[in-house]
Amino acid sequence: MIFADFHIHSKYSRATSSTMDIKHLSEYGSMKGLNVIGTGDFTHPKWRSEIKRDTEYLGKGIYKSRFNNMRFVLSSEIATIYSQGDSVRKIHHIIILPDFEIVEQFVDNLSRKLLASNKKANFTSDGRPIIGMSSLELCDTLFSTYDKALLIPAHIWTPWFSLFGSGSGFDKIEDCYGKYTKNIFALETGLSSDPLMNWRLSQIADKTLISNSDCHGPFVDRIGRECNVFDTTLDAFNYDYLYDALKNKKLAFTVEVDPSYGKYHFDGHRNCNICFTPKESIQHKNICPVCRRKLTIGVLHRVEELADKPEGYKPLNAVPFQYHVPLIEIIAALTGKGIGTKGVKEQYFELIKKYGNEFNIMFNLSVNEIESSFTGLGKIIQSLRDKTMKVTPGYDGVYGVPGIGTLKDKPSKTVKTPQKSILEFQK
Repeated sequence: MIFADFHIHSKYSRATSSTMDIKHLSEYGSMKGLNVIGTGDFTHPKWRSEIKRDTEYLGKGIYKSRFNNMRFVLSSEIATIYSQGDSVRKIHHIIILPDFEIVEQFVDNLSRKLLASNKKANFTSDGRPIIGMSSLELCDTLFSTYDKALLIPAHIWTPWFSLFGSGSGFDKIEDCYGKYTKNIFALETGLSSDPLMNWRLSQIADKTLISNSDCHGPFVDRIGRECNVFDTTLDAFNYDYLYDALKNKKLAFTVEVDPSYGKYHFDGHRNCNICFTPKESIQHKNICPVCRRKLTIGVLHRVEELADKPEGYKPLNAVPFQYHVPLIEIIAALTGKGIGTKGVKEQYFELIKKYGNEFNIMFNLSVNEIESSFTGLGKIIQSLRDKTMKVTPGYDGVYGVPGIGTLKDKPSKTVKTPQKSILEFQK
């Protein structure tokens, strides 16, 4: 099995750790159990230079870390902001390409097209560039550069920056990508939705649903928290294999956090401490009862608006999924200590030394063996495998709270104080 996380950011993106480099990604990715990581940010020239310095090209679109056996594929996220249909659209796209020659051709073509339209084309200011170009124009440039490029709409339900987002998206995928809809094989579910929610939309039934971490810091509570699993070997995994797997739904399963963990699962206003179910929001006409302004409409509500299949519907060719909570966060919750504390880290590293990597513990070991190594851990992992763990949903930028150890379930209606989740990275 190959575990792959394609959506991360380098230290050249805003609001990221200074340790988001090949060395640390390789180290922590291996602890997690990842085999392949997307480089992220390939539009940034300094990051491209670091990737070239710290990896070895194996051919067929695969780069090997100079620090261990971690493999990388060239990926990047591009934000497009533009007007269409009397609305401002803010869509994020993941792009994967096979080699630096094609990457540099694409960046050059993108720069020329932007400059020809008297628009900014500065790819040195941010690893995730924001460009004044429509999704169609981006597709024109990408697929004219390389017809087997992979473009994946990122975190498709996030309210502010996504394909179906309540604040800036579309109701139909064709309205965003037009004739290029056929070139888009995969959609990224994001932390606030899972495949079960997405299966309710017939319009994306032919698309492969993938999951990634969108990681901004390399430690093990972030990297690989969502990822994709392929039933192949490391030697057989290459760009052509990935292209075919995404085009034809050839994934073994995806690794997902419960969508309630996500920061935008329910509706609400964090500044007003209001968290509503979709039904409650409708009862309030989507208006916050405290400040009287429009609520931030979350993912579950948006799915309900666009779904044409009942809850629980599952397509015949659906890729299965498994739930996951980062192991170090479970340890922190069970012990009542912070993720960044020495004791929690030591307990985590001890388990990794004993069992190899986190995903081996989460998905392969028997519950009895896990329980014998750390009291309470086996029961938590069993609840993840059974999909029975209870979670207080996140809302309006606030992470959800799992019912683990010292962090028990709290009311999911009006939240009196903003919740702090064990999923928040504690530096």
